[in-house]
Amino acid sequence: METLTLQTYLDGQWQDACELSFYEPEKGRHGRVSLEYNASYVAKHQSNLAARVSMRYPIDFFPHECDIWPAFLFDVMPMGAGRRYWLQRENLSDGAQQDLHLLRLGSRSPIGNLRIKESCSDSDIIPVGFSMADVLSRDIRFLDYARENGAAVGGASGAGGDAPKFQLIRGQDGLFYPEASLSDGDASEFFLVKFPRQSSSQGRPLASDILVLETEAAYYRIAKRLGLNVVGYDYTRPNHSYLEEVVYFGADEEKHITTPSLWLPRFDRLKGVDGIYRCAIESLYSLVGNTEPGATVPHGVYLKQLADDWRDAGQEDDVEEMVVEYLRRDLLNIVLGNSDNHGRNTSIIRWEGGIDLAPIYDLAPMVLDDSGITRTSRWSNENELGGRYDWRGICAEASAATQVNCDALWSGLCDFAKKLGPLKRLAEECGVPDEVLNHHVASLNLSGTEERLKTWGLLP
Repeated sequence: METLTLQTYLDGQWQDACELSFYEPEKGRHGRVSLEYNASYVAKHQSNLAARVSMRYPIDFFPHECDIWPAFLFDVMPMGAGRRYWLQRENLSDGAQQDLHLLRLGSRSPIGNLRIKESCSDSDIIPVGFSMADVLSRDIRFLDYARENGAAVGGASGAGGDAPKFQLIRGQDGLFYPEASLSDGDASEFFLVKFPRQSSSQGRPLASDILVLETEAAYYRIAKRLGLNVVGYDYTRPNHSYLEEVVYFGADEEKHITTPSLWLPRFDRLKGVDGIYRCAIESLYSLVGNTEPGATVPHGVYLKQLADDWRDAGQEDDVEEMVVEYLRRDLLNIVLGNSDNHGRNTSIIRWEGGIDLAPIYDLAPMVLDDSGITRTSRWSNENELGGRYDWRGICAEASAATQVNCDALWSGLCDFAKKLGPLKRLAEECGVPDEVLNHHVASLNLSGTEERLKTWGLLP
């Protein structure tokens, strides 16, 4: 058996929250685990939703026995490109037997307010800052440092997905540092920086990835104009806010920018009157207990769990609004050609006294991706099949899952559809590239949005 300590960031400091006992470490994610909150932690934080390690594990004095790893651990440990980096760094072959090792090594500064204490037990990293020009040009000094130290302290490991990502902090000195190499007192802004994947055959960024990154920046502007809560735009809570916008930097020979990049302000790091506040973030995969990356989970399963969690948090009056927002987001994903809608691309934020849907993130035209990404969160075959959608039926399906009035859901969705009608013009105003604007495949036809909405009965 092996034991790890899970910490939460609360009240301006890291606190030991619970002990994780792995009875079968050789089995990795398939092995039995016990989760037990520390008694002092229970006494202090029992009613604080942000202090939970997951909505599935209320803070109490009793051990939680799990036949396999708790799903929230996959929000914490390296995934996607981060996992591949760590396997290569440690010269390990991939497999479940490496899961515990990667959890222990690569969980120093994940998304949210959790970390594995043992990930921080190695020697202190000497912070080295780099200019924005160094990062934009992917200066070899920056890459060497970020890969050797940055990934080790969070870097590309905390955020999932296949494209290279770095978690960077802008220091008070204006330079950029890998996250966790700099103290909160020295930090001014937090960013997730995305780069395109490299073509293995040509040794340069994939053209489709570049197009997707540029469009992603414009899509956030569209979502904001439509009145949705989206990453990088004035997301606020009492005494906390971030006001930075998403920024895309294209390749520019004169500025020595060799590789495009997308800079996203972190919505899980808020600036408060008392310093930096780390939000408790939990993915839909974690909420429903899914441990398989990329698994297909019906929308109805997610919605039922969300509605149950809203009610458990004392937010009965807010359930209808949450479900309408969920439906609006899915409709937007469909008309914008975002097929990458798996359960780690939508999350909730847990506050001390309640929960919210996290801002929209990873909003991009993934139907253009060369790997052929398909929707993994789907409605029933009666309501979604072969690119055809029955939105009346979808509202009924959502109503059955959440016990929210179907007519209220339909009305809320139709109101949103009115804003979507002139999507092509809005996309032009928000800077969507011409190649995307002029796509006419069924899954991405911005000029045909109004006609699609009429076909679906969402517009008269």
